This record gives sequence, C-alpha cells and structure tokens, in this order.
Amino acid sequence: MRNDDQVTSLFLLAFAIFFSIESLRLGMGTLREPGAGFIPFISSVLLGCLSICIFIIATLKKKASPGFGKDWKKGLWVLGGLLIYDLLLERLGFLISTFLFMILALLSFPPRRLASILLVSSLTVIISYLIFGVWLKVQLPKGILGI
Repeated sequence: MRNDDQVTSLFLLAFAIFFSIESLRLGMGTLREPGAGFIPFISSVLLGCLSICIFIIATLKKKASPGFGKDWKKGLWVLGGLLIYDLLLERLGFLISTFLFMILALLSFPPRRLASILLVSSLTVIISYLIFGVWLKVQLPKGILGI
C-alpha cells in the first residue's frame, strides 16, 4: 500500500540533498563569517532530517494518509497567495505583505477563527521582523510604511 506521506518525504529528502550540495558549492564560511551557502546548507540539513522523520512515522503507521483528495484547491490557493506575495513585496513592504499572506494562508486551514488568524499573522510578522530585520540586520523591503 502506497503512503502519500512516504512519497512526499522522499521527494523532500531528494530536494534537501540537492540543495545541500549546491549550498556547499557556494561556500560555507565560518560561524563568525558565514558564507553564502551557510544558511541554505543548514536549512537543507534540517529539511532532510524532518523528511526522514516523516518517512519513518509514515512507515510505522498502519493506515495510509488520505492524500490530497479535495484539499488540492487549498494548495493552489496558498500557491496563488505566494505569487501575489512576490508581486506585492516590493510595493507594500515586508510587514504588510507578510501579514496579508499569513492571513490568506491561515484561512486555508481549519479552525478559521478570525482572532486566531490575526494573532498568528501578527506574531509571525513581528517575530520574523525581529529575527531578520533587527537581529540579523537583513535589508527587508520597506514598501509604503518605510520601516
């Protein structure tokens, strides 16, 4: 019996291996002076480890996951949201674009309580801004807010 979680985890593992090899070609640098491939490598290794965990869990489960079924529309909804996010990121800026994308993405999954969606979207924007904009000093698109 084919388990969709197993197939997906193997695809993600191949994806992680490919990107970890490519990030090594960019150069790792050191912890004090990370190279261009440092963060992609760490991200790829993390993705690879998580995909292995998903594969093991899916293999040990007796019942196969139901697969996408009717939920493929949710995936298209989020993918469309990502495309719009990409188009609006420079115009609206990181904070507004990310907040709106998170609302759109969270509307795709139950429960759909507006208070929860707004709270999670706000926390995502604040935490990611603090990590990338303040702590790591990454130049994020400022957009109309100028922040």
